[in-house]
Amino acid sequence: MTLEQIDYFICAAQSRTFFDAAEAMHISQSSLSKQIMKLEKELELTLWDRSKRTAVLTPEGEFFYKEALKISRQYHRSLEAVYHFKDSKLQALHIGTLPFLSQYHLTSVIHSFCDTHPELSFSLKEVEDEELLSGLEKDFFNLIFVRKHMIDPELYTFHALTADRLVAVFPEAHPSASKKSVSLSELKKESFILMPPHTSIYRFCMQSFHNAGIHPQLLRTARAESIVSAVEIGEGISLLTESSFQFFRQPSLVAVPVNGLKKLSVGIAHKKNMALTTSAECFLQFVKSHM
Repeated sequence: MTLEQIDYFICAAQSRTFFDAAEAMHISQSSLSKQIMKLEKELELTLWDRSKRTAVLTPEGEFFYKEALKISRQYHRSLEAVYHFKDSKLQALHIGTLPFLSQYHLTSVIHSFCDTHPELSFSLKEVEDEELLSGLEKDFFNLIFVRKHMIDPELYTFHALTADRLVAVFPEAHPSASKKSVSLSELKKESFILMPPHTSIYRFCMQSFHNAGIHPQLLRTARAESIVSAVEIGEGISLLTESSFQFFRQPSLVAVPVNGLKKLSVGIAHKKNMALTTSAECFLQFVKSHM
């Protein structure tokens, strides 16, 4: 017994004649009759009394008609539920980000998006570099907020939102604090406190030192807020993004731009070989238009 046969049977029961039912189902009358006969054979019941001029339901047919309606209704309810589930998956939006949203004034933009699109199922997860890239690769995230130098341009499309730069952070009494800019070579004798090794900023700093032929004196690594406190008491100096310095700055510290380094572009990335869902495209365009 198939759902198609059940629908044919219901249509025939609700029509004046088999001919009318066949017309409604867009099949020939003989095809309709064959499907109903197959149904009767499988059920081992005579559903129609064909002895009269117009076939009518037998008592068995009347009973099965009620059951068939239940089956058909449940089937179509299930189909609707499945379509709704599939649609909700398409509407779900999973965003990954580095812990820098507040620094680039993105928190308010995301909040505004959620207010504008309450129909979307939105999730935002703040993670560190490795988990962020892994999440995008494994499709845990539709989009990620990331720094451009972290991703492979062969695999990912990057949409720039804003730019940052590396600054040297000094106590205000440091001899270099009054300079308009410094080079890494001017800092080669300094003792550094840098961001943790798992961060892209640490790797960017170390690669920049390497490119300049410098082996930095690294005291230790720490989070940005701890670095600011350490530099303030004269433990060493640091290299931070300008946005981090502004976010955690102390009155007694000075940030001086570092010459000769690439800008740090911040934006949204996604896989090149995968079409964006409607919700992901909507989010991308919203953020770009509000930056």
